[in-house]
Amino acid sequence: MKSNKVVEFLAVVLNLLYTILYLNGSVWCYLFGVLGPLMLLVLCWRNKLYAEPVLQLFYTGFAVYGWLGAETNWTMVHWPFSRHIPFIFAGLILAGVAGFLLKRKTDAKLPYLDSVVTVFGVIGTWIMVNYVHENWLYFIGINAISIYIYTKRKLFFGAAMFLIYLLMAIDGYFQFNLFTI
Repeated sequence: MKSNKVVEFLAVVLNLLYTILYLNGSVWCYLFGVLGPLMLLVLCWRNKLYAEPVLQLFYTGFAVYGWLGAETNWTMVHWPFSRHIPFIFAGLILAGVAGFLLKRKTDAKLPYLDSVVTVFGVIGTWIMVNYVHENWLYFIGINAISIYIYTKRKLFFGAAMFLIYLLMAIDGYFQFNLFTI
């Protein structure tokens, strides 16, 4: 379906612009943080990844939240590992329940992995818009799983985007500044 490829390509471009601008501390990232997820929402729904459109709605909402609360001088904070434990524990339980429900009640493809990406995407994004540096660790895992999911669904532009996102997340965490302008 040719229109699917157009939507996929636009989603990739808009989402990459979001992350590049975020890495550079630009408030304009949030504009693309709204547009890109809306395009991915359509694409995922068409490809029977039913948990991910929910994630894209959260991404859109978080982009609006981030935009409204954005400061011109971003200051990242660090959380100790112990502060992440409740998020990880709750995320695993929610992903398991969501995956089970999607498997039993829908024709979803890869329901458990889709649920893991969705639940931890919400958690990671909440941590990101609150400028917690360790958000990048969540996105390293999310992006690695997403590469697999998108490749399985033959969404190769999306898989390439998540490969670039994986590199950006590694860059963001270790602060190599490979994607900063």
